Amino acid sequence: RIPRKIMSRRGSQFNWVGATIPFAVGGRRTHPPKILSMLNRKKINKKEMKIALISAISATANEKEMKKKYERLKDEKIEIKNLPFIVESKILTLKTKEILGSLKKIFDKKILDVALKNRKVRSGKGKSRGRKYKSNAGMILVMGKDEKIKTNLFDIANTKNLNLNDLAKGGQGRLVVYTEQAIKDLQEKFK
Repeated sequence: RIPRKIMSRRGSQFNWVGATIPFAVGGRRTHPPKILSMLNRKKINKKEMKIALISAISATANEKEMKKKYERLKDEKIEIKNLPFIVESKILTLKTKEILGSLKKIFDKKILDVALKNRKVRSGKGKSRGRKYKSNAGMILVMGKDEKIKTNLFDIANTKNLNLNDLAKGGQGRLVVYTEQAIKDLQEKFK
């Protein structure tokens, strides 16, 4: 006999169907994917991870790597000077409009287009398949341990939990702006 699922019941009368087994209608899958195998990412050695993070940080100061990362900067003849970009920690106290104004002073017009996050609706059938929006990588602001900011203009990372995915997801050379405090914290971290 197979296990049954009671659909309705009236006194001693039952209406049931076969259930919870692979070959019954409405039953479970035979060999479903094991969730734990999906959740566990591959582990990496601590020293190897540290070297990877240091190389990702150094790639943020490399003009060639940055042009490789951002498609819109590839063919442009822009000289990106003073890489990596370092700003005073006062920028975190500004409001969003003021931050945008100061970024316009720091970046060239074409770099600013790449730096700010933008999201647009995808063309084609992907809209109905759960990937409606396309967005660019944009820039990332790396702050010190105790610093905080609220803005949706760009991604934000803290030196305490700065990881490889922040700096080098999809290729190294991301456009990064560091605060002065972040530089001090990184120097302490990688002594």
